[in-house]
Amino acid sequence: MTYHIETTGQAKADRDHCYDYIAERSLDGALRWLEAYETVVESVLENPHRGFAPENPDHEEEIRQRLFKTRHGLQYRLLFLIRGDTIYILHVRGPGQDLMARDELNRPEDQSPA
Repeated sequence: MTYHIETTGQAKADRDHCYDYIAERSLDGALRWLEAYETVVESVLENPHRGFAPENPDHEEEIRQRLFKTRHGLQYRLLFLIRGDTIYILHVRGPGQDLMARDELNRPEDQSPA
């Protein structure tokens, strides 16, 4: 099956926040982080059905994750779900962030129209 990616507004905000935070300290580091982010998104397209998120048991839909690291070993999590042939990227979580509570996880139908 061929999948396509939809990124929620919250996931875009998460991604931009991570990038901006790193860019304040190192533009090169931020660019490398963005490359790692894009690489992990591509890996989700290649094999989306591996890797349940720890949040999964608390939700009706299967919440999956893919981990990626910075050059300095800081680990980030890409949270997503699959509906049919669409992969929805829900959130990007940085190092030290807690697991998502049920009411914090923004699924696509939770998004208000732009």
